[in-house]
Amino acid sequence: MGNRQERLLRAIERVKAGGPPRGHAKLVESNRLFVRDRLKLFFDNQNVEAEVGTMARNFEEELACDGVVTGSATVSGTKIIFTASDYSVKAGSIGKYHGEKLIRAQESAIRAKRPILYLVDSSGARIDETAGHHVDKKGGGQLFYLHSIMSGFIPQVGVLYGTCFAGTAYTPVFCDLLVMMEDAAMAIASPRMVEMAIGQKLSPQELGGAKMHAEVSGSVDFIAKTEVEAADIVRAIFEYLPSSCEEKTPLRPAKLPSRSPDEIDDIIPDDPNRPYQIRDLIDAFVDADSFLEVKAHYAKELCVGFARIDGRAVGIVANNPAVKGGTIFPESSDKGAEFVWLCDAYQIPLVYLVDTPGFMVGSAVERAGILKRGRKFIFATSSATVPRICVIVRKSYGAGIYAMSGPAYDPDVTLALPSAEIAVMGPEAAVNAVYFNKLAAIADPEERKAETLRLRQEYKESYNIYQLAGEMVVDELIIPSELRSQLCHYLDLYQNKVTLRPTRRHGTII
Repeated sequence: MGNRQERLLRAIERVKAGGPPRGHAKLVESNRLFVRDRLKLFFDNQNVEAEVGTMARNFEEELACDGVVTGSATVSGTKIIFTASDYSVKAGSIGKYHGEKLIRAQESAIRAKRPILYLVDSSGARIDETAGHHVDKKGGGQLFYLHSIMSGFIPQVGVLYGTCFAGTAYTPVFCDLLVMMEDAAMAIASPRMVEMAIGQKLSPQELGGAKMHAEVSGSVDFIAKTEVEAADIVRAIFEYLPSSCEEKTPLRPAKLPSRSPDEIDDIIPDDPNRPYQIRDLIDAFVDADSFLEVKAHYAKELCVGFARIDGRAVGIVANNPAVKGGTIFPESSDKGAEFVWLCDAYQIPLVYLVDTPGFMVGSAVERAGILKRGRKFIFATSSATVPRICVIVRKSYGAGIYAMSGPAYDPDVTLALPSAEIAVMGPEAAVNAVYFNKLAAIADPEERKAETLRLRQEYKESYNIYQLAGEMVVDELIIPSELRSQLCHYLDLYQNKVTLRPTRRHGTII
């Protein structure tokens, strides 16, 4: 071996060892993996195929790679670009070359049309190095500019470790999908800054912990208890995403559902107001073990996630009657809109399962912007150009069916199960609205009760699904056990769908 090669190998070995002993001690104390051991969890064959910027800042012994490892590798068969903070180097803080490496990785992902994975474990910017330079062409500001430019062009997936505040909290929320360790935290300012600015004293978890972001803000899509689980989730995510918006997710070997489609009619209760778990229905028509629920802890009245049907990747948007009756709230409007937008960006067909009494009413939701946020859901569905299949499962009242890709919203096909109901509102509300004075005038309570039941039954007959199928309100009334085979057929039929839209720059609603 020549001297030059030997010298380089020694230098590479030194920088790949990461930060100084005290930096590695911090990893042990906080139960974190060293970045290069962490990366092995994500990549096929545990290999980083090509690293870029390994020698960055090698002239400063304690700043190996300037605190970030960047390069390319393969995850679940997909070639990706990655960036990974090295917490052993100044707690993963962002210095001059660190920031430039992040930006170069983003530029590479755009040029190569490859997804990018961000493993964020950083205490923030090094103020002494970056103060005054965050608006430079290669400064931190451009990092978030490129996040925006990449959005919808190539998938961006992130994992958040530790506590990340200010600038380092932006990268996670710019990602299309974010995994957060359960003991991690992120916020626009640190607890110390918050106390100084407004006098509010909070712990990192109270301010921006994983539980809060998963259940309240909706800023995180998945929570992981261990680093192995976080890597498993990321590997599963990449099973459903294409390399760029110009491609489609590859087919995978088909699997039979974990529950028989013959069970579907028994899963759906006869009583339209009786709750049931929508996951049971999903498991009866998607490929076994393929459903990956997104934002499972947030706005649970709407269930969204990726799945496979006969090996083909799809996005599922389903009302969940087990939670709040499947009513659509401001939070579930945001959740639905963002997921539909994501699937449409990356050519993932959508299957809607409708079982909702509609949008929630009252002063609380009006103050929370139900109209404005509800329109986002309707807009996303209306604008989506991917194949869309609407399945009316049970009750479909009011404007809920608008957001859920009902017949007026140009789905490629609207299928209805025999349990389906489509109406402006449920019979109880409708009779109360139309006949309140008439019923109030009936003095005898028993007579009033009988007349109320008669009017409700009369109203229900007006939206009998057989009547609506006869009037072509739905395209086909199908046998429940045939739902999977019908979905397989239509997903195949419309895989090359062409949608015409008026020429414009973009809509103004999102």
